[in-house]
Amino acid sequence: MEFLQFWTRETLANIARNRLMSLLAISTVTVALFILGAFYLSISNLRAAVGNQAQKLDLVVILDRGISSKRRLEIYNAARTPDVAKVDVVLASQALKELKKQFSDLPLDDFGQENPLGDELRIRLKDPANFFKLRSYMTKMKGVNAVQDVGADEVARRLLEFNRFLTLAAAVSLLVLGLAILLIIHNAIRLTVFARRREIRIMQLVGATSNFIRVPFLLEGVFYGIGGAILAATALSALYSAASGSTAPLLHSILPLSPGQILFPCIMMMIFAGAIFGVLGALFSFSHSQKNAGG
Repeated sequence: MEFLQFWTRETLANIARNRLMSLLAISTVTVALFILGAFYLSISNLRAAVGNQAQKLDLVVILDRGISSKRRLEIYNAARTPDVAKVDVVLASQALKELKKQFSDLPLDDFGQENPLGDELRIRLKDPANFFKLRSYMTKMKGVNAVQDVGADEVARRLLEFNRFLTLAAAVSLLVLGLAILLIIHNAIRLTVFARRREIRIMQLVGATSNFIRVPFLLEGVFYGIGGAILAATALSALYSAASGSTAPLLHSILPLSPGQILFPCIMMMIFAGAIFGVLGALFSFSHSQKNAGG
């Protein structure tokens, strides 16, 4: 209990000693996590919109003519990934019957006894966002003649493509903004370590372990990370709730998820990310400062 009181007192003293740097650190973390949270909300809503627009987005895998039943079974089993809801097998004879029924005004009976079609696998996905990945996977399989998408309009395809772009942009932003957070927390704590270098040296001389000395600086990093996350989450929640409650039809179409569905996981993600970045920034800063002091 005494240790906890000491660490808390030292953490607050560190923050108060460098008020300007502390304010800069929290501000940077707030802005960075606000952007990450906005990406999270955007991607989540886009995935929901894709699901609404592409509930009947299916893949039709056309197999080579004359394929063996063994190879057909292998492709069937390969198609049954965790992302797939169901796989229906349509034999070439059935596919031809459906084609004749669909285009009854065309002279398809001219084919005679020869069936130009191959067997088909009709695949329904659980998550339409995995459409491109599965299509690419099935196209490369031996024994597959072609892969077609059925039931998807142009809007659904464009949403899927934009979802891929947004996910990539979010990953890049996470890397860039994460480095920015680490750097600002690293610099803030490095100033604190430098200002208290004599006290740290005295504590080491009287037998304090590195872990004991390090704790207040770790707590300082966590304070910056979680403090910034809370501020960012508060602002983002207010904006999202206001936008979601708007009567504008456009906002309802691009924000299909209600605040109750999406804000809690988003806030938890931001707080977790803030804490992780805070701890890592503090660890890097303290270790770097101690190496320099030792050198």
